[in-house]
Amino acid sequence: MRHKSAVPWLVGAVCLGPFALALLVFYGPWILPPLPGSRVLLEPPVVTPVGWLADSAGGPYRWSLIYAKMTPCEPQCVRDLDRLSQVHLALGRDIDRLQRVYLHTGEAPPRRDNNRPDGPPLLTRRLDEAPGASVARALDAEDLAEGRVYVADPRGNLVASYPPEVEQKELLRDLKRLLAGSN
Repeated sequence: MRHKSAVPWLVGAVCLGPFALALLVFYGPWILPPLPGSRVLLEPPVVTPVGWLADSAGGPYRWSLIYAKMTPCEPQCVRDLDRLSQVHLALGRDIDRLQRVYLHTGEAPPRRDNNRPDGPPLLTRRLDEAPGASVARALDAEDLAEGRVYVADPRGNLVASYPPEVEQKELLRDLKRLLAGSN
């Protein structure tokens, strides 16, 4: 008789076991390790003024790869912008779904788009004038002094932050995941 009473339990385990395991994996961060890398997810996301990150042609909103720096752009800053340009070009067919933006104070750096005149343009926005001043207040002043890379969603919300020396592979991998997951 004992053998027959185990059958409902086995059927229940087979039917509900995968569901219980899926709940454990989804809600249990101790099972899945965090993604490697230097990204910091901004909680809550930093909201930019409406239309501030839109291109001047009034095109559709796109994901934005942003380099922000409150101090003058020295040669290292120009190299960081060139590295971001290379990441942008490496997106291939998704190149038009992303725009590069340089948030700065003072003069904008010299424009070099990897010797490609038809390459994606670099949009510039000032952090020392309205409406950029509100964005600068919402971000960490130390990070902005050193320079920081941000990713903004198509609505203009800054959702992730990286150090300026972020590996190009890491940034490209994250951007491909974001673009694949959005429509």
